[in-house]
Amino acid sequence: MNILLHAAFAGAATGSRSQSALAAYELTDPHPRTFRRAATVLGAAGELVGDKLPRVPSRLQPAALGARLVCGGLSGWLLAGRHGGARIPATLVGCGAAAATSFAGARTRGLLATRLGNDLPGALAEDAIAVSLAGLAVRRG
Repeated sequence: MNILLHAAFAGAATGSRSQSALAAYELTDPHPRTFRRAATVLGAAGELVGDKLPRVPSRLQPAALGARLVCGGLSGWLLAGRHGGARIPATLVGCGAAAATSFAGARTRGLLATRLGNDLPGALAEDAIAVSLAGLAVRRG
């Protein structure tokens, strides 16, 4: 699979759950660093839980959006390095995909919450999409 497609999947995942692609990368690292892996996976798990809390700020606030863009770009950079691809284009694709899904995900989830009267179904669907995209990003072949 083309490295830019991997980077796009990773970035799209981070637009929904900022730590998802980094956690997938760590979980598939053939030479894991135990502390880094544990910290990243725990961060991703905490985000899956914390995202459902009513007091969590919008992902579109500058700090939250910036973190998603950085995670998307970093995921593209790391995946390109793992697969011997060009890092700068993969970084830009990851960052762009993170931006796109940050806005699209917030809008879609808001519409679903209004329509269903509850945010939880949209949040759980978004979890599933983010985990699936992160899995595709690190998939070989």
